[in-house]
Amino acid sequence: MTIEAYISKILEETGLTRKEIKDLVEEKKVELKGLISEEGALFIIAKELGVDVKDENKELLKDIEINISDITETMKNITLVGRIKEIYRVSSFERKEGGKGHVGSFLLHDKTGDIRIILWDEHVKIFNDCNFDINELVKIINGYARKGRSGEPEINIGRLGKIILSPEDIDYRNYSKIKSEIIPINSINLNMKSVSIEGCVLQVYPTKEFTRKDGSPGKVKSLILLDSSGSSIRITFWNEDTEKATDLEGDNFISLTNLNPRLSSLDSKTIELHANNYTAITKKDKKIEIKGDLVEKIESLQKSTGIVSLQGIISSVDNLKKVALKSGDEVALLGFVVSDDSDGIRVTLWREKAEEFSETLKVGMGILLKNVMVKYSNFSGRNEISFINDSSIEIVDIKIDKLKDIEPQKKERDSNFIGNYTKIDSINSAGIFEIKGYIAKEINNIIVYEACSNCNRKVDNCACDTRGDIESRLIFNIIIDDGSSTIRAVFGRNVGEKFLGEETELIKKLKETPDFEKFLKNKSNEYLGKDIIIRGRAKFSDFSNSYEISVYDFKGLNINEELDRVMKEIET
Repeated sequence: MTIEAYISKILEETGLTRKEIKDLVEEKKVELKGLISEEGALFIIAKELGVDVKDENKELLKDIEINISDITETMKNITLVGRIKEIYRVSSFERKEGGKGHVGSFLLHDKTGDIRIILWDEHVKIFNDCNFDINELVKIINGYARKGRSGEPEINIGRLGKIILSPEDIDYRNYSKIKSEIIPINSINLNMKSVSIEGCVLQVYPTKEFTRKDGSPGKVKSLILLDSSGSSIRITFWNEDTEKATDLEGDNFISLTNLNPRLSSLDSKTIELHANNYTAITKKDKKIEIKGDLVEKIESLQKSTGIVSLQGIISSVDNLKKVALKSGDEVALLGFVVSDDSDGIRVTLWREKAEEFSETLKVGMGILLKNVMVKYSNFSGRNEISFINDSSIEIVDIKIDKLKDIEPQKKERDSNFIGNYTKIDSINSAGIFEIKGYIAKEINNIIVYEACSNCNRKVDNCACDTRGDIESRLIFNIIIDDGSSTIRAVFGRNVGEKFLGEETELIKKLKETPDFEKFLKNKSNEYLGKDIIIRGRAKFSDFSNSYEISVYDFKGLNINEELDRVMKEIET
């Protein structure tokens, strides 16, 4: 059903004015935190007003010229104008009914955003046209939208569609040329459809396998990239695209094009980048030119992050330790504290640098740390210093009166987690367990049901003499893999809301709209392959013929936090 059809139906049956309906739409979108489209908001408003709109939902959009930001995955007869931003490959395939087919694609840009255009069969000949190039203006006629692999709409041009290069009936002044540029990591935001970045690889994580909703296998791989702005970001590759990152190593300088910004699933303040089929990686013989500004006082480092330089006097040095990483490698680790008259800060050296400086650094020695990274440690509750490739240590002759060390902080122990993880394949009885693994399967559904507030059972199963208030509850499950086996983890009530980051009432309303499947898909895309720690009660399920775990609490796996935990075990 079109938006206008909804409005007409509401106008006809309620007597509201168009402005009143528009105000209701905006209020509903604010209420649902922007997770719902205008059409979805109108759908809910119609139901709330008692207007039956089920029959009208079959109407199609008419042939109109629109902006990219207006496109939804159900649109047909699309007319669209924009400039070519990126050009992708043309592929051949064998049709089920016999014969060979062809498909190619490119990214179209207008002032409101970007969208992928898919060309089929005879239309791919346009890729051979000498005018088919970056920044060329094109007009799409009679395209139709479908959900793409990334979950976002794409426009297909089939047999009845048409693409016109350099259209004569368009005012070119309305379509500014695209300026291709490398985006600094600290400038990336969620409004960007596609970005290109370059920098140095800090860390490459191993490829993980998972099972998709349809039972087919999937893969995920990620890396951390640092650029000259001193900022770092996680980049995630999926399925066959994981092959693009297989030969990457730490210290490699690379450029990447066509990456999609997304909000981190475990940190609502962090943006990640996701690669896609059209992401390209190029290794370069180049180094990052980083110059960390020299800070005047160490205490200022607790209010900032990024690349800095600092000097002070070593107030304590740990013994050189050998620790086993998650990969199984045993590496050297050296920690020490640098202080001035304002504060102290902990510094950590790894591998060769740890071994190199373990015999050199002494308490009372003045040092200058150049181009080091300030990062927050969950274990200490403070910012700490770690090294990157351009970091260095110089011995300097300085004197500081009234040297101040780090004051010991009594960090409150996390009562919900003890760090004693149980392997999934060893769970063969009921009990409370902690599991560390990764999410290996999409969220199939979120069930919302009505429950009695007294007995917490579904209303239909309530056995109370006097039934309590009726409350909406949600329940869903995820599959966790820890390498030894998999287990179904069931989330309900408050822990489910915490995991999804949304309240039950909001999800209940979303389930009544066409936006729910998109919400579910987006959540699955965000969580698949993510490391997670859960604590809960295991019990045997007759339905699955295996043990399941009802989750009491969960948290994302923090590498620094895990290292701190291991170090604490070693020290005790």
